[in-house]
Amino acid sequence: MIQYIIVGILSALILFLWFKYQIVKKRFKEKCNELELLLNTSEKQLQFQQDFVSILSQELRTPLYGIMGLTNLLADEYPKLREDRKLKSLKFSGDYLLTLINNILQVNFINKEKINTENTIFNLENVTQNLVQSFSYATENSGNILHFNFDLNINYNVNGDPAILSQILMNLVSNALRFTKNGNVYFSVDLIKKKGNTATISFKITHDGYEVSKEDQKSIYQEFINVENEKKGYLGTGINSKIVNRLAKAVNAEIIIQNNSHVGSEYTFVIDFEISQIKEKQIHQSSAFEINSDSKFKALIVDDNKLNLLVADKILSKEQFDCTTIDNGFDAIDLARENIYDVILMDINMPKLNGIGTTKRIREFDLKTPIIALTAVDVTQLNRQIIQAGLNDYILKPYNKTHLLEMIHKHIENSVLS
Repeated sequence: MIQYIIVGILSALILFLWFKYQIVKKRFKEKCNELELLLNTSEKQLQFQQDFVSILSQELRTPLYGIMGLTNLLADEYPKLREDRKLKSLKFSGDYLLTLINNILQVNFINKEKINTENTIFNLENVTQNLVQSFSYATENSGNILHFNFDLNINYNVNGDPAILSQILMNLVSNALRFTKNGNVYFSVDLIKKKGNTATISFKITHDGYEVSKEDQKSIYQEFINVENEKKGYLGTGINSKIVNRLAKAVNAEIIIQNNSHVGSEYTFVIDFEISQIKEKQIHQSSAFEINSDSKFKALIVDDNKLNLLVADKILSKEQFDCTTIDNGFDAIDLARENIYDVILMDINMPKLNGIGTTKRIREFDLKTPIIALTAVDVTQLNRQIIQAGLNDYILKPYNKTHLLEMIHKHIENSVLS
């Protein structure tokens, strides 16, 4: 009898535990489903944010391309303006804004993409002087004075990435101005050492504004922060360190911050540059688009933006191109069928029929003519489509004139040889 009672109790206990297990299992499954739904929602929100930034950057690139293009055309058509301080500041600010847009995109895909650096020959003094000049309006209206000193021992060109250098220095100088009110900011470029073909350069920014607190100093290394007294400062936000630190790391450089309660703060950016043996005149000569003076290439430029057509037309016309411009894909197809062109420049983002679709239709009857995509869209999203459409290459708006001409030259030569 006792055995039956014990068996009954155990059976009831097992049944009770089984029911409890089923309840817990059900709740666990519900929680898993909730977490999975939350994860999917978060991923969708992240993707939405990334898509939004990409679209926004595209919208910013289009007018920026027009501004930078017209600035360069003014300098080309009126040589006396090339040394004008205001035009130089406008050009530098446009270049800086482009770099900023590019870096926002890089941070947008920070876990997927690595920062790609360039290695070009440039004049360090010109880059830093243009940077200082770009702050002229801001300092004139803030009560601050920006002092600049360039070490005369740095009398050579260097190999490196001037865009990344400008981005870092722009952040450091603007941060110093933000923490200074009716004071002084000192920006100096000095040669630390020169060994063989390598020069170690220091970019030092010192200001006599109020001391940066430990909390604010820490915030300098955080992304998109605001400090308590931001409204009293120059820009209103601290350095976006996720960008700055990644940029410094990308070029194997270091940023050092030092505080002195009696003087202010000091930011030092130290980097090694490879010294170039090529003089500045040789740079311009080697980058020129060399063609026979008696020849005349034909180019078809397709873009729905009239200003973009004007800029591209002016650039190529000065290089002895006979240009035809059209603002839509359908007419571009008819022109390509009826005429022979040496190169076609194709805008990607056009209404009704975009550059991808236009190129596909042109490739149905013309497999030889080089077609180069001009796009403001993040190219990481377009690589496969560009290849499948039959485009030979792409260049991102706003583009560098020399880069565009070199690309056109390369593809025309390849087309002739094939």
